[in-house]
Amino acid sequence: MAAAVAAVALLLAAVPRCGSFNLDQDRPAVFSGPEGSYFGFSVDFFKPPNNQRYGRVIDHIRSDVLIGAPRANTSSPSSVVERGAVYSCPWGSSSACQQLQFDNTGDRTNTDGAQMEFKSKQWFGASVRSDGEHILACAPLYQWSTFGVSEREPVGTCYLKKGSTVVEYSPCRSPEASSPEGQGFCQAGFSADFLKKNNRVVVGGPGSFYWQGQLISDDVSEIFARVDKNYFNLYVNTLATQSASAQYDDSYLGYSVTVGDFNGDGKEDYVTGVPRGEKALGYVNIFNGQNMASMINFTGTQMAAYFGHSVAATDVNKDGFVDLLVGAPLFMDRGSDGKLREVGQVSVYLGSNGFAFQPPKMLTGSEVYARYGSAIAALGDLDRDGYNDVAISAPYGGPDHQGLVYIHNGRPRGPDPTPSQILQGKWASSYMPASFGYSITGNTDIDTDQIERISRARPVISVNATLDMTPQIINPEEKTCTLPGTSTLVSCFKVKYCLQAGGHGAPSSLNFRVDLMLDRLKQKETTKRVLFLHSRTFQYSKNMTVSNGKGPACEEQHIFLRNDQDFRDKITPISVVMEYSLDYQLAADQTGLLPILDMYRPRPTSPSSHPKQIYIGDDNALTLNISAENQGEGAYEADLYVYLPHQADYIEVGRGQNLSKLSCAYKKENQTKMVVCDLGNPMKGGAKVLAELRFSVHQLSEEDTSVKFDLQIVSSNQFNNTSPRVSTITQLAVLAKVSIRGRSSPSQVLLPITKWKPKEHLMVGDDIGPQILHVYELLNSGPSTFSKATLEVEWPYQYKNGSLLYITSYETEGPISCTPDMEINPLNISNPLSGSKNTSGVPPPGGRETEGRTRNHVRKRDLESRLTQSDLQTLDCSTADCLRLKCQVSRLERTKNAVLFIYARLAVDTFLRPENQNRSYVVRSKASFSVIEMPYKNLMTDLPSNSTSLSLSVLWVTDEPQPVPGWVVALAVLAGLLLLALLIFIMYKLGFFKRVRPPQEDCTEKEQLQPEENGNTDT
Repeated sequence: MAAAVAAVALLLAAVPRCGSFNLDQDRPAVFSGPEGSYFGFSVDFFKPPNNQRYGRVIDHIRSDVLIGAPRANTSSPSSVVERGAVYSCPWGSSSACQQLQFDNTGDRTNTDGAQMEFKSKQWFGASVRSDGEHILACAPLYQWSTFGVSEREPVGTCYLKKGSTVVEYSPCRSPEASSPEGQGFCQAGFSADFLKKNNRVVVGGPGSFYWQGQLISDDVSEIFARVDKNYFNLYVNTLATQSASAQYDDSYLGYSVTVGDFNGDGKEDYVTGVPRGEKALGYVNIFNGQNMASMINFTGTQMAAYFGHSVAATDVNKDGFVDLLVGAPLFMDRGSDGKLREVGQVSVYLGSNGFAFQPPKMLTGSEVYARYGSAIAALGDLDRDGYNDVAISAPYGGPDHQGLVYIHNGRPRGPDPTPSQILQGKWASSYMPASFGYSITGNTDIDTDQIERISRARPVISVNATLDMTPQIINPEEKTCTLPGTSTLVSCFKVKYCLQAGGHGAPSSLNFRVDLMLDRLKQKETTKRVLFLHSRTFQYSKNMTVSNGKGPACEEQHIFLRNDQDFRDKITPISVVMEYSLDYQLAADQTGLLPILDMYRPRPTSPSSHPKQIYIGDDNALTLNISAENQGEGAYEADLYVYLPHQADYIEVGRGQNLSKLSCAYKKENQTKMVVCDLGNPMKGGAKVLAELRFSVHQLSEEDTSVKFDLQIVSSNQFNNTSPRVSTITQLAVLAKVSIRGRSSPSQVLLPITKWKPKEHLMVGDDIGPQILHVYELLNSGPSTFSKATLEVEWPYQYKNGSLLYITSYETEGPISCTPDMEINPLNISNPLSGSKNTSGVPPPGGRETEGRTRNHVRKRDLESRLTQSDLQTLDCSTADCLRLKCQVSRLERTKNAVLFIYARLAVDTFLRPENQNRSYVVRSKASFSVIEMPYKNLMTDLPSNSTSLSLSVLWVTDEPQPVPGWVVALAVLAGLLLLALLIFIMYKLGFFKRVRPPQEDCTEKEQLQPEENGNTDT
């Protein structure tokens, strides 16, 4: 008999409760208040110090839940209507909620009897915060009437409570007549928080200074020390933001507020949302905790998304730096159909050193009109994995729009995009939407077990289970064990299983039920090949007690191999499966709170090989390498079934020297796609088939994270005719190769320009100078799509108080829209040439390269030689004044582009100034882009960014003496000779050469004289 090879398969199955993680949503604490009071508009926790709860001694410390009801009618005898109230609801007690007393007086009057304040419908309790010792409750719609002024002004007011002492804190109430221009519409207390390290309070007043908004912070001890029964209190240590220019009106600074020590100086800094600032894009500003100086701000990417509606600060990635989360509940995102949907978004800015932050990571909602990001709460470390967790609400989400709260666990790269738990609202109101999650808070120990909770956090128990088998290979001929009660020797092996568990807040002893099952793939008991030695059964159950946080609890069991005549399968590996479950009832605490197993602890897996990553959006060709082997007897009508995911299509069978020749056919049954390959009839024992099947994976959606192929061999044999299914999973990845390129047309201008003169009244572009066109193209080479990017162009427009590159217009192509930070073309210069843009993107190389009067008279080679001998001065944003063109690029798919055309005029008059003449310049613009969002919510990727610059050379060219060509010299000589001949001819005709000769002497005398002349002295 052939030796059987045994393999151990380890399965750890922890049964979750209701598909959630460790917040107890089965038994939430539910508090109710007066109908119509907006009970629950604001919430926070408060732990009475020194075991005191409002004058009553309590046996143990538990946190109370502070709940604001801003429209509650109180029982005070005054005529105030809907004063508002704050309730304290004891946690873990059957006692009813108790209204806290802050102020029960009526409206005060001045000495003349005129009413000075109006507390009716003041929305007291709209903001409630506590630092554990003090309670701050505010009424942002409280109205005040200045002495001698009949108009009411919603300055807002707050009350600070410590024990039984209550003082009023109204930082915007002034003895002087206020107005919208000042703090008259301040609405102090619209948002509020405590600075625990600094012992201060901070309130937001979004209505100050024509709704620019304001932050005001004061020392807690000074507020108590300077209490005055009059209307006004002045504080020495006040820190506050001041009024700004009119462009910041209607911004709502102070709409939301939180604190955190971002620079590590030991003092908490201020964070506030400004949801209507920066032209309704919204932004969040961080102010230094020491002096209220603005340090950094983050601007939203979409108009009217209400970026800054909510803010929270906590360290979510455990790097020691405080991170910032900003909600934009009206954010609109494009779905897979390309249409915009209002889903809400939260931006996560991971802190680094000082006030520096990484580019934001986005958490985007999935339900339309759910207002995801309306509230954000830092929860602390819920699951005790070392990372702080956060809660994000969508108050109108869920199947009945009653509200949802998403729990995102902290991770090294930021909050996990996939929530570990979703809390669903179950309570509806008869007079307003349910709005579950409209106000949330956390990071407070409400029980004595020191677990941070929202609702109630169940203790998380981490379990480590191991299963070992000795020996790994079974030899049926080696029989070393004896069946109990007999003398029969059998082959056997030993299985050792261990459990180790621990969890903060869990009891000291944890009880588990452990189940072992042998040869699980064999469904019938008669076909089981191994049994437990002592019980001769294939199942074993055991209750194990594990000490919390201590060493593992282990046990051993012996298993024997049955007689080989009792079974036929000697090839398939023998599996031993271990399952465990926690006895939750025995692990519950004294309040009945049940713990939960850590569902996100990494499980041990067997090693396996996977195909390479494939990218969403690519024309992916995937090849499956298949090895099929028959280790038993002949298999008749053996077929290989490959079950395809819906994203894949079958192409062909691979051919190769070492590959088997297969005949495969594509089938589809009940929407299940499969490829069936004939392995032989019969497939002989010991036969091995190597094959490659090729598929195309192209129908990937934005929600996919992987593709899975299942493989199985089926034969017509009577026994063991089906192999176990084998799965191969290929992970999906996101890759967007985004690049930016540009071109300047022309690339250089030569000065001075012939016949160009400056004009006093500029009408057309030529009055300024030659046209300059800069083109920037953002190209997505794919394969994946990006859904949002920013493009910013830095443009030098002014140099030494003179115009430099005057933009007349700009145009775009593709999904891009731009907004300049200053007015374009204020002189209203017409630009008739701007319509001749190159619609293919970046202009071709054959465009204009040189502009100016001397472009036809200066050789390029000579010009280059001059450039190397002269100094070029660079004019960019470091040496000239720049304007910025900020662009938003929306969804850009593979091979698509977005193009920006900037038409400008070079201001020649600036270069003709005496101090700028006879010098050459390089005028440079710069464009940078950053991809800020991908549409794939379940896949993480690095977002690309880059920049490029375009240069325009402005060259001053002076005239130099040129060498005379040879043909000119030759022509001049010839012309001179012709002119000389003509003069001679004219002189000849005029008789110039007919001279009067003197009279001739006789020949005798001449003859006598000749000998002497020849030197002959003979006579």
